[in-house]
Amino acid sequence: MHNKMISGLRFLAGYLQMARDPSRLDVVFRMIDGVHESDAGGAISSFLARPEVSALMADSRPLLFLRIEELRALPAGTLGRAYAEFIDARGFDLGALYRLKDGRSEATIEPQERVKIHMERSHDLWHVVTGFETDIAGELGLQAFYVAQLGSPIGAAVISAGLLNAVVRAPQDISARMEAIATGWRHGKACGSLFGADWAALVHEPLEDVRARFGITPEAVAGAAACVSAGAEAEPLRSAA
Repeated sequence: MHNKMISGLRFLAGYLQMARDPSRLDVVFRMIDGVHESDAGGAISSFLARPEVSALMADSRPLLFLRIEELRALPAGTLGRAYAEFIDARGFDLGALYRLKDGRSEATIEPQERVKIHMERSHDLWHVVTGFETDIAGELGLQAFYVAQLGSPIGAAVISAGLLNAVVRAPQDISARMEAIATGWRHGKACGSLFGADWAALVHEPLEDVRARFGITPEAVAGAAACVSAGAEAEPLRSAA
């Protein structure tokens, strides 16, 4: 009970920090830790029970690991090349994404943590495939996509924090954020599930073929890309991918 209370407080602290500054995606991952440990209301248990999530937990393949140099060398038009250009254009550190905490090896990773790591490492690939940008509105749109496809409790929490932030600090951005959320929800429901995809193989395929595989149309990509924050809010998110 004591540990659950601490975890709940950790989640609440992360949520409030996210409501103050939705650009802090590193806070999102701390929120995930808090929810995983406390599992208030069974939200995480329900998420982990989904067939695609259970399959990933039981998967014995190595964790996703991509090298930016290799991605840059892929042919133009491939998912991997587009992903490298996405990472480079935003100044993200792809290498930092693959460093396990405390120098641990993959053999020590628990099944639930495998899910978290997979979502962290594939997050920006979802951005590239869906077309959502990395500003606040685009991120909320992608979180709505997560909720539509997976019933993600963290995604729902991030959306509510982003809307609370807009009400208090960025009322001029409420419309853009709501449009992005509605777009993400609609597109997530309409296309095939991206969760657990073999991204290590897919990066070698043409981006348009990957999108077609999941039923993501050019119109859906254009609609997602149009969901950007207003004015000064249109800044890249994150200190973590």
